[in-house]
Amino acid sequence: MKNKLLILILIFANCTNPEFSNPIVISPEIVQNITELENNSKLEIDLNETTIINYWASWCLECIQEHQLLIQLSEIESIKNSIYAISFQDSKPDAINFLEVYGKGNIKYGIDKKSALAINSGVFGVPETHIIKEGKIIKKFIGPLTFNDVEEILIIFSK
Repeated sequence: MKNKLLILILIFANCTNPEFSNPIVISPEIVQNITELENNSKLEIDLNETTIINYWASWCLECIQEHQLLIQLSEIESIKNSIYAISFQDSKPDAINFLEVYGKGNIKYGIDKKSALAINSGVFGVPETHIIKEGKIIKKFIGPLTFNDVEEILIIFSK
């Protein structure tokens, strides 16, 4: 009985741990198709740099909840210009309206019309935030970011 309980706990711990021993590799070809939200030009994402990719949608209440936290995070000098917010299964006008209402910060906003990056990255839904280092997802935050998550992000960026 004790062994079954231990096995169940280990399985649960491994299923819920968003850190990866075998990180997901982000193909440079996939990011080629992401365009800037407001002007349709190609969104340049440097996968060699430590990067934050946040998946969001205008219809997502939790995305509203975390948006100001992302904006504040984008103002930190070591993270400035490292946050990309990718609109996920949303209309372009609704996404642009969201930014007009809730602000933009130092975040680069993009749209992936076929959701190829999200599918490749294993996105469950929005909001979801991934930390990418050397072209690999090293950490996932599923659900709205919290202050504890921000502390963890700051530690990752300080390494």
